[in-house]
Amino acid sequence: MGEISYLDAKEFTAERVRLLKYRSRVIVVFSTFGEREAELVGRKIALLDGEMGGIIDGFVLSHRRQGVGPEITEARAREAHPDTQVVICNDYAVPDMGGEPGKGADMRRCLYYINTVMRKGMREDDVIVVFLDADVLPEYFGAHFALGLAGAVLEGFDFAKAGFWRAMGRVKKYVAQPLFSAIEHPGLAALSRLSYPLAGEVAGSLRFFNSVSFWQRYGVETGIDIDVAAGPYRTADVNLGRYDHEHQNELGIQKMAFGIIRTYLMQLRDYGILELKDGARIADTFRETSINEHCERVTMEFELTEKKYAPLRSVL
Repeated sequence: MGEISYLDAKEFTAERVRLLKYRSRVIVVFSTFGEREAELVGRKIALLDGEMGGIIDGFVLSHRRQGVGPEITEARAREAHPDTQVVICNDYAVPDMGGEPGKGADMRRCLYYINTVMRKGMREDDVIVVFLDADVLPEYFGAHFALGLAGAVLEGFDFAKAGFWRAMGRVKKYVAQPLFSAIEHPGLAALSRLSYPLAGEVAGSLRFFNSVSFWQRYGVETGIDIDVAAGPYRTADVNLGRYDHEHQNELGIQKMAFGIIRTYLMQLRDYGILELKDGARIADTFRETSINEHCERVTMEFELTEKKYAPLRSVL
Protein backbone atom coordinates (compact mmCIF):
# COMPACT_ATOMS: atom_id res chain seq x y z
CA MET A 1 0.00 0.00 0.00
CA GLY A 2 1.13 3.53 -0.66
CA GLU A 3 0.85 6.39 1.77
CA ILE A 4 -2.34 6.69 3.79
CA SER A 5 -4.25 9.88 3.04
CA TYR A 6 -5.54 11.73 6.08
CA LEU A 7 -8.95 13.34 5.59
CA ASP A 8 -11.44 15.13 7.82
CA ALA A 9 -15.13 14.26 7.80
CA LYS A 10 -15.90 18.00 7.85
CA GLU A 11 -14.59 18.20 4.28
CA PHE A 12 -17.51 16.07 3.05
CA THR A 13 -20.71 18.09 3.16
CA ALA A 14 -23.95 16.52 1.96
CA GLU A 15 -23.77 18.69 -1.18
CA ARG A 16 -20.25 17.54 -2.00
CA VAL A 17 -21.01 13.85 -1.41
CA ARG A 18 -24.17 14.10 -3.50
CA LEU A 19 -22.09 15.39 -6.43
CA LEU A 20 -19.41 12.72 -5.93
CA LYS A 21 -22.03 9.99 -5.80
CA TYR A 22 -23.27 10.39 -9.39
CA ARG A 23 -24.59 6.91 -10.29
CA SER A 24 -23.03 4.99 -7.40
CA ARG A 25 -25.17 3.21 -4.81
CA VAL A 26 -24.46 3.83 -1.11
CA ILE A 27 -25.56 1.21 1.44
CA VAL A 28 -25.25 1.78 5.19
CA VAL A 29 -24.99 -1.25 7.48
CA PHE A 30 -25.61 -1.25 11.23
CA SER A 31 -24.57 -4.35 13.18
CA THR A 32 -26.65 -5.26 16.24
CA PHE A 33 -27.03 -8.04 18.79
CA GLY A 34 -30.22 -8.88 20.65
CA GLU A 35 -32.15 -5.89 21.94
CA ARG A 36 -29.37 -3.90 23.57
CA GLU A 37 -29.12 -1.34 20.72
CA ALA A 38 -32.79 -1.30 19.71
CA GLU A 39 -33.49 2.35 20.50
CA LEU A 40 -30.06 3.56 19.43
CA VAL A 41 -30.16 2.01 15.97
CA GLY A 42 -33.65 3.34 15.27
CA ARG A 43 -32.56 6.87 16.13
CA LYS A 44 -29.44 6.60 14.01
CA ILE A 45 -31.25 5.33 10.92
CA ALA A 46 -33.85 8.09 11.26
CA LEU A 47 -31.13 10.73 11.63
CA LEU A 48 -29.20 9.58 8.56
CA ASP A 49 -32.38 9.23 6.50
CA GLY A 50 -33.41 12.77 7.43
CA GLU A 51 -30.04 14.44 6.81
CA MET A 52 -28.75 12.45 3.83
CA GLY A 53 -31.72 12.27 1.51
CA GLY A 54 -30.68 11.28 -1.99
CA ILE A 55 -27.31 9.94 -0.83
CA ILE A 56 -28.11 6.71 1.02
CA ASP A 57 -29.79 4.16 -1.25
CA GLY A 58 -30.36 1.48 1.35
CA PHE A 59 -30.07 0.58 5.02
CA VAL A 60 -29.19 -2.91 6.20
CA LEU A 61 -29.56 -4.19 9.74
CA SER A 62 -27.04 -6.98 10.22
CA HIS A 63 -28.69 -8.55 13.25
CA ARG A 64 -27.87 -11.49 15.47
CA ARG A 65 -30.85 -12.54 17.56
CA GLN A 66 -30.31 -13.41 21.19
CA GLY A 67 -33.60 -15.28 21.27
CA VAL A 68 -35.46 -17.37 18.69
CA GLY A 69 -38.13 -14.96 17.44
CA PRO A 70 -38.33 -11.40 16.08
CA GLU A 71 -36.81 -8.77 18.36
CA ILE A 72 -37.52 -5.10 19.09
CA THR A 73 -34.31 -4.07 17.31
CA GLU A 74 -35.71 -5.28 14.00
CA ALA A 75 -38.96 -3.41 14.53
CA ARG A 76 -37.21 -0.16 15.49
CA ALA A 77 -35.00 -0.29 12.38
CA ARG A 78 -38.03 -0.75 10.11
CA GLU A 79 -39.98 1.97 11.92
CA ALA A 80 -37.12 4.38 11.28
CA HIS A 81 -37.02 3.43 7.58
CA PRO A 82 -39.61 0.95 6.24
CA ASP A 83 -37.33 -0.31 3.48
CA THR A 84 -34.53 -1.31 5.85
CA GLN A 85 -33.26 -4.76 4.88
CA VAL A 86 -32.85 -7.06 7.91
CA VAL A 87 -30.33 -9.88 7.67
CA ILE A 88 -30.78 -12.39 10.51
CA CYS A 89 -27.22 -13.63 10.82
CA ASN A 90 -28.03 -16.60 13.09
CA ASP A 91 -29.20 -18.69 10.16
CA TYR A 92 -28.31 -16.76 7.00
CA ALA A 93 -26.67 -19.24 4.63
CA VAL A 94 -23.40 -18.51 2.82
CA PRO A 95 -21.89 -21.36 0.75
CA ASP A 96 -18.59 -21.68 2.65
CA MET A 97 -19.88 -20.80 6.12
CA GLY A 98 -21.65 -22.71 8.87
CA GLY A 99 -23.56 -21.22 11.78
CA GLU A 100 -20.52 -19.84 13.59
CA PRO A 101 -21.10 -16.51 15.40
CA GLY A 102 -18.81 -13.49 15.48
CA LYS A 103 -18.62 -9.89 14.30
CA GLY A 104 -16.45 -10.68 11.30
CA ALA A 105 -18.57 -13.68 10.33
CA ASP A 106 -21.73 -11.58 10.40
CA MET A 107 -20.13 -8.76 8.38
CA ARG A 108 -19.25 -11.31 5.71
CA ARG A 109 -22.81 -12.73 5.72
CA CYS A 110 -24.18 -9.22 5.26
CA LEU A 111 -21.81 -8.55 2.35
CA TYR A 112 -22.93 -11.79 0.72
CA TYR A 113 -26.53 -10.58 1.03
CA ILE A 114 -25.66 -7.23 -0.53
CA ASN A 115 -23.87 -8.96 -3.40
CA THR A 116 -26.65 -11.44 -4.14
CA VAL A 117 -29.83 -9.49 -3.28
CA MET A 118 -29.13 -5.74 -3.37
CA ARG A 119 -26.43 -5.30 -6.01
CA LYS A 120 -28.90 -5.77 -8.90
CA GLY A 121 -26.31 -6.03 -11.66
CA MET A 122 -24.29 -2.97 -10.68
CA ARG A 123 -20.51 -3.03 -10.98
CA GLU A 124 -18.60 -3.84 -7.79
CA ASP A 125 -16.88 -0.45 -7.96
CA ASP A 126 -20.21 1.39 -8.00
CA VAL A 127 -21.62 -0.09 -4.78
CA ILE A 128 -20.26 1.60 -1.65
CA VAL A 129 -20.83 -0.10 1.70
CA VAL A 130 -20.51 1.82 4.98
CA PHE A 131 -20.31 -0.20 8.20
CA LEU A 132 -21.29 1.68 11.36
CA ASP A 133 -21.41 0.46 14.97
CA ALA A 134 -24.90 0.81 16.40
CA ASP A 135 -23.81 1.43 20.00
CA VAL A 136 -22.07 4.80 19.52
CA LEU A 137 -23.44 7.22 22.13
CA PRO A 138 -25.99 9.62 20.56
CA GLU A 139 -24.09 12.77 21.61
CA TYR A 140 -21.18 11.76 19.37
CA PHE A 141 -23.03 10.29 16.40
CA GLY A 142 -23.99 12.35 13.38
CA ALA A 143 -24.39 12.30 9.61
CA HIS A 144 -20.67 13.11 9.35
CA PHE A 145 -19.92 9.44 10.13
CA ALA A 146 -21.52 8.27 6.87
CA LEU A 147 -20.69 11.38 4.86
CA GLY A 148 -16.98 11.25 5.69
CA LEU A 149 -16.50 7.54 5.10
CA ALA A 150 -18.70 7.25 2.00
CA GLY A 151 -17.31 10.51 0.65
CA ALA A 152 -13.74 9.26 0.83
CA VAL A 153 -14.59 6.10 -1.15
CA LEU A 154 -16.64 8.06 -3.69
CA GLU A 155 -13.63 10.31 -4.15
CA GLY A 156 -11.60 7.32 -5.31
CA PHE A 157 -10.23 5.53 -2.26
CA ASP A 158 -10.72 1.76 -2.06
CA PHE A 159 -11.06 1.73 1.72
CA ALA A 160 -11.87 4.36 4.33
CA LYS A 161 -11.27 3.78 8.02
CA ALA A 162 -12.47 6.03 10.82
CA GLY A 163 -10.12 7.80 13.18
CA PHE A 164 -11.35 9.62 16.27
CA TRP A 165 -10.61 10.70 19.84
CA ARG A 166 -12.00 8.35 22.46
CA ALA A 167 -11.69 8.61 26.23
CA MET A 168 -10.75 4.96 26.88
CA GLY A 169 -9.38 3.26 23.81
CA ARG A 170 -7.44 0.77 25.92
CA VAL A 171 -6.95 -2.04 23.42
CA LYS A 172 -6.05 0.42 20.68
CA LYS A 173 -3.52 2.27 22.88
CA TYR A 174 -1.93 -0.59 24.78
CA VAL A 175 -2.24 -3.54 22.40
CA ALA A 176 -2.87 -2.74 18.73
CA GLN A 177 -0.65 0.28 18.17
CA PRO A 178 2.39 -1.08 20.06
CA LEU A 179 1.93 -4.46 18.37
CA PHE A 180 1.65 -2.94 14.90
CA SER A 181 4.92 -1.07 15.49
CA ALA A 182 6.85 -4.07 16.82
CA ILE A 183 7.84 -5.69 13.50
CA GLU A 184 9.33 -3.61 10.71
CA HIS A 185 8.60 -4.86 7.19
CA PRO A 186 7.79 -3.03 3.94
CA GLY A 187 4.44 -4.81 3.71
CA LEU A 188 3.44 -3.72 7.21
CA ALA A 189 4.66 -0.12 7.26
CA ALA A 190 1.20 1.38 6.87
CA LEU A 191 -0.17 -0.32 10.00
CA SER A 192 1.51 2.10 12.39
CA ARG A 193 0.10 5.06 10.46
CA LEU A 194 -3.58 4.23 11.07
CA SER A 195 -4.93 6.59 13.73
CA TYR A 196 -7.47 4.06 15.05
CA PRO A 197 -6.65 0.62 13.61
CA LEU A 198 -9.48 -1.14 15.47
CA ALA A 199 -12.29 1.20 14.37
CA GLY A 200 -15.41 -0.68 13.30
CA GLU A 201 -16.60 2.33 11.29
CA VAL A 202 -15.29 1.62 7.80
CA ALA A 203 -16.35 1.98 4.18
CA GLY A 204 -15.26 0.50 0.90
CA SER A 205 -16.40 -0.50 -2.53
CA LEU A 206 -17.84 -3.97 -2.95
CA ARG A 207 -14.77 -4.73 -5.06
CA PHE A 208 -12.60 -4.02 -2.02
CA PHE A 209 -14.70 -5.96 0.50
CA ASN A 210 -14.97 -8.92 -1.89
CA SER A 211 -11.17 -9.01 -2.16
CA VAL A 212 -10.04 -9.19 1.48
CA SER A 213 -10.23 -12.02 4.00
CA PHE A 214 -12.51 -11.88 7.03
CA TRP A 215 -11.73 -13.25 10.47
CA GLN A 216 -14.61 -14.58 12.52
CA ARG A 217 -14.44 -12.68 15.80
CA TYR A 218 -12.16 -10.13 17.47
CA GLY A 219 -9.58 -10.29 14.69
CA VAL A 220 -11.69 -8.92 11.85
CA GLU A 221 -10.30 -5.35 11.90
CA THR A 222 -6.71 -6.54 12.34
CA GLY A 223 -7.03 -9.02 9.49
CA ILE A 224 -8.41 -6.43 7.09
CA ASP A 225 -5.79 -3.87 8.16
CA ILE A 226 -2.99 -6.29 7.27
CA ASP A 227 -4.57 -7.20 3.93
CA VAL A 228 -4.84 -3.47 3.19
CA ALA A 229 -1.24 -2.79 4.22
CA ALA A 230 0.04 -5.62 2.04
CA GLY A 231 -2.22 -4.94 -0.95
CA PRO A 232 -2.54 -2.38 -3.73
CA TYR A 233 -5.29 -0.39 -2.02
CA ARG A 234 -5.75 3.37 -1.73
CA THR A 235 -6.65 4.04 1.89
CA ALA A 236 -8.18 7.07 3.61
CA ASP A 237 -7.95 7.64 7.36
CA VAL A 238 -10.99 9.83 8.07
CA ASN A 239 -11.10 11.94 11.24
CA LEU A 240 -14.63 11.75 12.70
CA GLY A 241 -13.81 13.84 15.79
CA ARG A 242 -14.99 12.69 19.22
CA TYR A 243 -16.43 9.23 19.78
CA ASP A 244 -17.44 6.85 22.53
CA HIS A 245 -19.62 3.88 23.34
CA GLU A 246 -20.15 1.46 26.23
CA HIS A 247 -16.86 0.04 27.46
CA GLN A 248 -15.97 -3.63 27.81
CA ASN A 249 -15.17 -5.11 31.22
CA GLU A 250 -11.63 -6.30 31.96
CA LEU A 251 -12.25 -9.89 30.89
CA GLY A 252 -13.79 -8.71 27.63
CA ILE A 253 -10.74 -6.51 27.03
CA GLN A 254 -8.41 -9.48 27.64
CA LYS A 255 -10.29 -11.69 25.18
CA MET A 256 -10.25 -8.96 22.57
CA ALA A 257 -6.53 -8.37 23.07
CA PHE A 258 -5.81 -12.09 22.69
CA GLY A 259 -7.86 -12.22 19.48
CA ILE A 260 -6.00 -9.25 17.99
CA ILE A 261 -2.56 -10.63 18.85
CA ARG A 262 -3.50 -14.09 17.57
CA THR A 263 -4.82 -12.71 14.27
CA TYR A 264 -1.74 -10.50 13.83
CA LEU A 265 0.60 -13.46 14.25
CA MET A 266 -1.47 -15.69 11.96
CA GLN A 267 -1.68 -13.07 9.21
CA LEU A 268 2.09 -12.52 9.36
CA ARG A 269 2.57 -16.28 9.14
CA ASP A 270 0.19 -16.52 6.17
CA TYR A 271 2.07 -13.74 4.35
CA GLY A 272 5.39 -15.51 4.95
CA ILE A 273 6.70 -12.71 7.20
CA LEU A 274 6.75 -14.80 10.38
CA GLU A 275 8.01 -18.37 10.70
CA LEU A 276 7.50 -20.59 13.74
CA LYS A 277 10.04 -23.31 14.50
CA ASP A 278 10.74 -26.17 16.93
CA GLY A 279 7.09 -27.20 17.21
CA ALA A 280 5.82 -23.74 18.11
CA ARG A 281 2.21 -22.98 17.18
CA ILE A 282 -0.18 -20.09 17.59
CA ALA A 283 -2.58 -20.99 20.40
CA ASP A 284 -6.37 -21.04 20.21
CA THR A 285 -6.83 -20.84 23.98
CA PHE A 286 -6.39 -17.77 26.18
CA ARG A 287 -5.10 -18.80 29.62
CA GLU A 288 -4.70 -16.62 32.68
CA THR A 289 -3.55 -17.31 36.23
CA SER A 290 -3.96 -14.48 38.72
CA ILE A 291 -4.67 -13.53 42.33
CA ASN A 292 -8.20 -12.23 42.85
CA GLU A 293 -9.53 -9.63 45.30
CA HIS A 294 -9.90 -12.36 47.96
CA CYS A 295 -6.17 -13.17 47.65
CA GLU A 296 -7.01 -16.52 46.06
CA ARG A 297 -5.17 -17.96 43.07
CA VAL A 298 -7.51 -18.49 40.11
CA THR A 299 -6.95 -19.92 36.65
CA MET A 300 -9.17 -19.29 33.63
CA GLU A 301 -9.17 -20.74 30.11
CA PHE A 302 -11.17 -19.56 27.13
CA GLU A 303 -11.27 -21.22 23.72
CA LEU A 304 -11.05 -18.34 21.24
CA THR A 305 -10.52 -20.07 17.93
CA GLU A 306 -11.35 -17.88 14.94
CA LYS A 307 -11.93 -19.03 11.41
CA LYS A 308 -10.32 -17.16 8.56
CA TYR A 309 -12.65 -16.91 5.58
CA ALA A 310 -11.40 -16.65 2.02
CA PRO A 311 -12.28 -13.47 0.10
CA LEU A 312 -15.97 -13.48 -0.84
CA ARG A 313 -15.04 -13.41 -4.52
CA SER A 314 -14.25 -17.12 -4.21
CA VAL A 315 -17.92 -18.00 -3.58
CA LEU A 316 -19.79 -15.36 -5.57
